[in-house]
Amino acid sequence: MNDNFIRTVTECLEEMQGLDLLPATCEGLLKLAPAEWKILQAYPSSPNLAKVASSTGLPYSTVVDVTRRLRERGITVHYVPKLDKLGITPLLVVVEGDLPPQTPAYTVYRGEGIGKRKYTVLHALLPDRLIHDYLSLLPREPSIEVRGLEVKYWDPRGRLTKYDAGRGIVVPDESSLEEVILSCSRPPSLEERKWVDWLDLLIISLKMRNAYAKLSSIVKSLGPGGQTPSRQLLSYHYRMHVAPLWRANSIRYELPESCPRKLYLLEGKACAAAAHSLVEAPYFHEAVVGEGVAGVLSQHPCVLEVLVYKTAYIASVVLASDVDVEEIILTGFTRFEWLTPELLARYREHGTWPPPSELPGQPRP
Repeated sequence: MNDNFIRTVTECLEEMQGLDLLPATCEGLLKLAPAEWKILQAYPSSPNLAKVASSTGLPYSTVVDVTRRLRERGITVHYVPKLDKLGITPLLVVVEGDLPPQTPAYTVYRGEGIGKRKYTVLHALLPDRLIHDYLSLLPREPSIEVRGLEVKYWDPRGRLTKYDAGRGIVVPDESSLEEVILSCSRPPSLEERKWVDWLDLLIISLKMRNAYAKLSSIVKSLGPGGQTPSRQLLSYHYRMHVAPLWRANSIRYELPESCPRKLYLLEGKACAAAAHSLVEAPYFHEAVVGEGVAGVLSQHPCVLEVLVYKTAYIASVVLASDVDVEEIILTGFTRFEWLTPELLARYREHGTWPPPSELPGQPRP
């Protein structure tokens, strides 16, 4: 095991002795009323708001009103497709130094930050056959490249998450950490790829921006014209094609700037179990998990920093395999629309995913 890693973990665990990881104040934490928390827990498994109302036992009008208020506060819900069925590979690359401002197509987020060195981070979703084309648009080879087997998102029902009703905040619960790590060591099961047409992707692009957006907003966005799909056609594609491609919903929210975003790079045979476990805790938003390497995107209060190293350490011990950790503090962060109008237009014309280099506005190495 890496000596620096052992020293870091040992120091962290020593500091933790007798330390309550729950923050003394509510500052910088996700604050929710009991009804809001109940609804938030229902979002990941609810394809529509009627299902949220059914599973929570709350009136539909209450669910709609709370969802609107949460969205106004920056707490949003997003459709997560079955990437394996779409034939899509999650790609996370960490490049040393700065990159040109133009970002390649298929990128879903970009970050600039400081770790051992200065880095630029890109997370993209694209077919495996297009990864080489994507990487060719970068001026340098990545220092770290994660070809993900899956992307995992935080779920409010996670086993390391609990709601402190007395203070109305979401906090971590480490009581079952070792059990969670052991259960997360199983490899993911993949489904057979399915071809989709451009209308399916058009609906998916809408739902990835807002899981509960109405299909009528697609018709309004396209405007008048002979090629505008009807409501009936969109409804058919949603029921027959898009709904079966739905895996879950993800939840996004922003903490104050006093809690900077971070990317944790985990390497080692037990990194998948560690990454999966971390996103069962609040404030660890998503994980791209590959073979022997993973990246976990987080935004958490400083007091929770030790949870990363504790999780990596316990995963190393119980699975008898090292997990090395590198932290990148992201000083810049931007999300991008995955299925851009240009990409959808090319897919509609050719019936296949276009190479990033053939789309307009791409960077040049």
